[in-house]
Order: sequence, then structure tokens, then C-alpha cells
Amino acid sequence: MKKFKLFLDLNTEEDWINGVQAGGHRLTGVNPFLHRYTFQRLASAEDFNPYTRLDFRDRGLSRQHYQDYQQLFNDSGWRLVTGSRHGGIQYFQQMSPASGHDIFSDDRSKQRSRNRDSRCAYVNGAFFLSYFYFFMHSSSINLLDPRSWYLTEGLWHMQGEWFWKAFAFETPFVLLRMIPAFLFLILGIYYFSRVIHNGDGVWRKGE
Repeated sequence: MKKFKLFLDLNTEEDWINGVQAGGHRLTGVNPFLHRYTFQRLASAEDFNPYTRLDFRDRGLSRQHYQDYQQLFNDSGWRLVTGSRHGGIQYFQQMSPASGHDIFSDDRSKQRSRNRDSRCAYVNGAFFLSYFYFFMHSSSINLLDPRSWYLTEGLWHMQGEWFWKAFAFETPFVLLRMIPAFLFLILGIYYFSRVIHNGDGVWRKGE
């Protein structure tokens, strides 16, 4: 079973995953770019139904350090379902009922993970919106006027066949210019929405 879902904070995402699992499924994979979650149905109601918990890494690790990071959780009874040594959300799942219900030893440790997510979202949001801002202000393009997206001189004064030929010829180039701009705008808004939704964690240094 595959599900697509977009979240603004790790706690809500974690609760949703465990809610789906409570219905008799087990998380088997996550595509973070497509926000696609893959679940496998348990063979029977008696099968062990694990908890899934999320950690966030805001920096990359070497292969050895990432293996040590995974081993630390394995020793506590948690296995990595999906994650990357380059950072981002790490999805851990119980290996047995004796593992306990959380990967964090206390609330402070969990909050540090959430704060790392907020700070990373702030950096990403600033990057994407800065790109969009400089793109719009370094060109004659008006976001609210689609006609300005076309740079062929005199295009909108042409008529008949000449207009449609010129319009059809330039449209692919317009899409190549504007799709990345809109994508960066959407991503910037999304990441800053995560920052706002998560509160002031972005300002807590050293956590």
C-alpha cells in the first residue's frame, strides 16, 4: 500500500505513520522527495505491530559514523527503515515489543531533534525564496502578468498564423524559465511554513 502525505512537523508525521500501522500495516519505505509512504499489510492480527519513531539529522555523516549511528539504535532495539547519511529525517522502527515505545531517552533529546528540523527548514526556505527573489528582480518578468514571461519582441502584436507559430515556439522556453521559479517559490513557502508551525526551535542554538 502506498500513501502520499505532506506534513509540517515531525510529530504529526510520526503520529500519522503509527496510526496507519495501528490498522494492521507496517511501514517499509519512504520516498522523502515524493512524500510517498509504503506500507505492508501484516499477515495476521497476531503479528508484531511496531512503533515507528523519527529522528532528524541536520548534517551529513561519514559512512563509518552513520553505521555507528545506526548501531547505537540497533543496540536499543530499533532498526533504520529509511534514512540517509547525508542528513534529513531518519525513520526507525521497533525490532521487538521489548524495545520500548520511544527512541529518545527524555523529552529534551526529542526536542533537540525537532529543533534541528526547524533550523534546517529555515535555511532551505531562505535559500529557495532568495533564488526566487533574485530571479524575479533580475529580469523584466512580472509574475502576475503571463505575457511578460514571453520575451519575443512584438509577440503580442502579431496576428494569425505568425502569432501562433511564435507562441508555440517560445512556450517550451517559457516553461523552462518559469517552472523552476514557481517550484522554488513553493518550496520556500513550504519550508517557512514548517518553521512557523514548529515555533521558536530555529532560534535555539547548540541543540
